[in-house]
Amino acid sequence: MKDLSFKGYIKRVLMVVVGLALSAYGIGMTIYADLGLAPWDVFNQGVSIQLQRHFGINIMMGTVSQITCGFIIIIVLLLKEPIGISTILDTILFGGFLNFFMKHNLLPSTGIYAARFVLLGVGFVIWAIGVYLYMQPQLGAGPRDSLMIAFAKRGVSVGIARNSTEFFALAVGWLCGGKVGIGTIISVFFIGYILQFVFKLVKFDATKIKNESLIESGKNIFKMV
Repeated sequence: MKDLSFKGYIKRVLMVVVGLALSAYGIGMTIYADLGLAPWDVFNQGVSIQLQRHFGINIMMGTVSQITCGFIIIIVLLLKEPIGISTILDTILFGGFLNFFMKHNLLPSTGIYAARFVLLGVGFVIWAIGVYLYMQPQLGAGPRDSLMIAFAKRGVSVGIARNSTEFFALAVGWLCGGKVGIGTIISVFFIGYILQFVFKLVKFDATKIKNESLIESGKNIFKMV
């Protein structure tokens, strides 16, 4: 049951923040594994490369993610899909944490080819743990998930909605110079199973989530005040 007290909201928001930090760290590890990026990371890297190459704008991958998620939120709102506190926090903090970890060299790396696969796998597991912590408070879906839900409500299957948006991100990112490799293939085919494994391990049923919209959270907090 959701804790709707003021202290409960503080705990839930803190859990979201910790989850986003872990997710960003895990994704950072997969980037530093240097085996090829997940579709949206290919997009973020590709856009970053092109902005630097053609406009001299030095922009980090996390910042590209923040800007992209901002545009996605606008689309989601135009499609009249509710967003939550976590949607906003995801947009701001995930990219911010990723930039911080990369800028300050806080991510492990190795030149040993076999060890890079270990780094990739551990990165995805840490990312999945972060996703669990981020989802468990039920304060809203991430921007990309909200877009997927919006499409699904308009007759597009969840699978097609997810795959089409990720394929678009992958194609654009690859054309822009983002790194595609064996890690990309592993991401596409196995990341869902890794997430499922972690959810099963912590006995978390994502199908029973009832996300709280930003308006609902505002009303609940207003009542406390």
